[in-house]
Amino acid sequence: MRLSLLAAGAVAVALLPAAAAAAAPAAPSTVRAPVSAGQCQGHLDGGTYCGYDRSNAYTERGDAGARVKELQSLLNYHGYSVGVDGYFGASTEDAVKRFQSHEHLTVDGKVGEQTWGYLRV
Repeated sequence: MRLSLLAAGAVAVALLPAAAAAAAPAAPSTVRAPVSAGQCQGHLDGGTYCGYDRSNAYTERGDAGARVKELQSLLNYHGYSVGVDGYFGASTEDAVKRFQSHEHLTVDGKVGEQTWGYLRV
């Protein structure tokens, strides 16, 4: 059976949205969210670990690397929202001070043995 020109056009128009959707490029991906609280977990020695660094080495503004990502993830775990970028800048220092204040620790924005201990709980 031959389709008339009008019927062929109608079929093409009906199929066009489906074909266009299949051929459309994927939506741009969003920026990955910081480590969520669900990704932090307890480890063998009883402390909380978020997958970056297990040490409790002294950390302060200007530091960078895996230890800072661990710090930032732990702050997020405790409800102090901060980006996990591995750089200890002003926003991380502010989050550390808020955490220290809430836990009745010395509020200096530096992460030493005592602050790590409270973060790792």
